[in-house]
Amino acid sequence: MNEVERDGLRMLAFPALDAVGLRCAVSTRPTDIRQPADRERFLRACGADPERTASPRQVHHADVVRVDAPPDPQPDADGLVTDVAGLALLLRAADCSLVVVADPERRAVGVAHAGWKGSARGVVVNLVKAMHEQFGCRPSRMAAAIAPTIRTPCYEVGPEVPAAFLRSRDWTVEYLHHRQGRLYFDLEGVNARFLEECGIPVKSIARTSLCTFERDDLLWSYRRDGAGGGHQGLVAFWL
Repeated sequence: MNEVERDGLRMLAFPALDAVGLRCAVSTRPTDIRQPADRERFLRACGADPERTASPRQVHHADVVRVDAPPDPQPDADGLVTDVAGLALLLRAADCSLVVVADPERRAVGVAHAGWKGSARGVVVNLVKAMHEQFGCRPSRMAAAIAPTIRTPCYEVGPEVPAAFLRSRDWTVEYLHHRQGRLYFDLEGVNARFLEECGIPVKSIARTSLCTFERDDLLWSYRRDGAGGGHQGLVAFWL
């Protein structure tokens, strides 16, 4: 993941997605994507039209919705897919994983907000399935990326987290770590594994070592900043 500047705004971009022709970026501090003025400035700096941007009401579930135009009203969903050129998909997070999946041949794109609840419910798997069902996308030719997420050493969780994951997938135990009587979880790693499980090649999944909690100079974190902190935004669209 590279740090870039566009129209005076610092943001993060994935070279692997740029290489397949997808415009995709993640905002950084001090931009707070929840603020209308910040959101509009970020979108315009990325080359997106704020009036042609689709964004859901994120509810930590696993629903994925196809959009062909900005929805009104916003759907309760944590994933969006489209094959409409120029229609930007926008999500926000402050520790959760934001996942983007693109099929360069079909020119379709999907995004998912994947906190631990949505991940356990299958939002990332549903995203890939929706792209296949709606647009005929093949996982074998997809490119994917996971935006900065709170990383394992900073993500202490309770017993409800492993309980939610282990009900459906035994392998998630590999992403639980015990330290000094406390339990920590690798959320980014689990979501990468879900992408692999769907058939996306490992070499086509871009990840980053950035931690939202640790990088207070660059990223917002709910765990660190509390409810008064801001949110990163992820935007993705085909020109």
